[in-house]
Amino acid sequence: MDLLKKVVTTLNETKLENLKIYETKNITPFFDYAVIVTANSSRQVVATVDRLRKAAEEANLTIRGIEGLEGGLWVLVDYNQIIVNIFIEEERSRYDLDKLWRTLPQVDPNSL
Repeated sequence: MDLLKKVVTTLNETKLENLKIYETKNITPFFDYAVIVTANSSRQVVATVDRLRKAAEEANLTIRGIEGLEGGLWVLVDYNQIIVNIFIEEERSRYDLDKLWRTLPQVDPNSL
C-alpha cells in the first residue's frame, strides 16, 4: 500500500481528474491495482509521467515500463504490482476501462 499511496500522492500533485483505483489481484496475477486518471491535455499527460519517474527515482522504486508516451493520449506506467493509466478525456471514454472493471472492488484514494 505504500507504493500505491506514493503513486496517488504524485498523481494528486499534478491536478489530474477522476482518479479511480481498482483492486485487480483476484482477476490477474500480473498486477494488484489498476489506477485510472484523466488529464486535461497531452502536455499534462507527459508532465505527469515525468513526475512519476522523478518520484520513483527519489523513492528508489522501479518502473518496469512506460507505453504510449509518444502519442500522449493514453499512457500506461507499469510499477509491477500497480499499473497507472493516464488518459485524456476522449481516450478514457473510448476505451472505457471503468466499465470493464466496474465490478471490481475499488480503493478510495482519500483513505491512503
